[in-house]
Amino acid sequence: MIRGPTRRERLLLASVLLMLGLSVLSPLAVRAQGPRVLLAEVSGAIDSNTVEYIANAIGQGTSGGYAALVIRFDTPGGDLQSTLQIDEMMAGAASLPILGWVGPPGASAASAGTILLEWTDVASMAPGTSIGSVQPVELGITGSTPVTDPKIVNYVIGILANGMTIHNRNASLAAQFVEQNLNLDASSALALGGIDYTAGSVAALLDAANGRHVVVEENNTTVKDIVLNTQGADIVPFSPSLRVQLLNFLTDPLIAVLLLIVGIYLVIFGLHAPGHGAEVAGIIIVLLALIGLGFTVDPIALLLIIAGVVLLILEAKHPGIGAFGIGGIIAIAIGALFLAPLAPPTQPGQGGQLVSSGYQLGFVVTLLVPTIAFGVFILFAMYKVSEVRRLKPTVGEVVGEPAMVVDSLVKGEKGYVRFKGELWQAVSDEDVPASTRVFVTQADGLLLHVSRTPPPKPPHPTVPGRLARIFRRKMA
Repeated sequence: MIRGPTRRERLLLASVLLMLGLSVLSPLAVRAQGPRVLLAEVSGAIDSNTVEYIANAIGQGTSGGYAALVIRFDTPGGDLQSTLQIDEMMAGAASLPILGWVGPPGASAASAGTILLEWTDVASMAPGTSIGSVQPVELGITGSTPVTDPKIVNYVIGILANGMTIHNRNASLAAQFVEQNLNLDASSALALGGIDYTAGSVAALLDAANGRHVVVEENNTTVKDIVLNTQGADIVPFSPSLRVQLLNFLTDPLIAVLLLIVGIYLVIFGLHAPGHGAEVAGIIIVLLALIGLGFTVDPIALLLIIAGVVLLILEAKHPGIGAFGIGGIIAIAIGALFLAPLAPPTQPGQGGQLVSSGYQLGFVVTLLVPTIAFGVFILFAMYKVSEVRRLKPTVGEVVGEPAMVVDSLVKGEKGYVRFKGELWQAVSDEDVPASTRVFVTQADGLLLHVSRTPPPKPPHPTVPGRLARIFRRKMA
């Protein structure tokens, strides 16, 4: 008889298993209870979607119990109004410290990006990065021109200086950033008091900032009073919602304007060749582009685009020398350029753009090249379609084509030849034996005139001859 374990033995075994389980799970529990930080990124132009992105990140960082929110910057700047909204949100996150980091090496936070960095609770840069160039610029025919209106300049200086002051940084740099377009690398910014740390990575920033006492006071009111606990914290990348990701794609200025251009041309193609759904797709794409542009459509730019579409439709319906088409392309290009979000601030407290001049020039080039290319293509396509429509139906040019004699041809009498796989009646001016290769010299309806000798090739048309033929065709 086999004896089972006693009650005492069962308790001993359970105790051993429990201790083993605790020894395995305790490191995981300690790790789960350690500090975590949320990592968000501001790359590309700053716009209304950036506001929603940062708002979601701050909300998740606050509700998720994160020790801090780290924002990585690599941006040429962007919308001033959106920048002010983000500044306000970061300052109002009373229980969540926000750390800014410009990185990795090669990144920059220019113009509005510098303002955002200086409004973070802890500002840092990786070696090989830069900040600055905050002066608003206006893009014109002669290139980029600095905005020197004292009201606008002083307003931007005040925004930047306020962020640096409440975070105990050197606010005197604000005037140099704006008025002199000062640019600083990481070591210079640290030496001049423009940032708090230099760090080659986010992990290095967290280790350096651990234990820092963040105190933010504004108007004699303590907004934040937090001691950072970020030593060895787990870095959790922030994943925005699908809506934010879609808006992030649509609100990219280049994407929005290109979608607008493509949508307009699809509408034109759909009206010119209905029945394929191009006009429906074009309308949907235009609406998506307007969403991306935030519905901030300048009336003059909208009228120019509408006029350009009308001119292209007239060119498609009544093709001529191309004046309507060329005018339509120019109108659409100018209208799209007016829609480009590159205008500097016009009044204190109002919207405008704070982006680097290099980004502006690159934006204009990227905008105009596809606009002109699409326009030339559609003009060429409409011209070719109109040429095909004006052609009279023909059987095809057969003079000079080879054929094979089926039965012997007697001079002046009809016989048969095989031409392009078909039997044709043919007549020759000489006797030709069967299975002889001949050449078509003339087509008289369904009767071919053939000869052993190929006919001479027609002379190569000259440019004046082509122009004269086109002119005669237009007059006809």
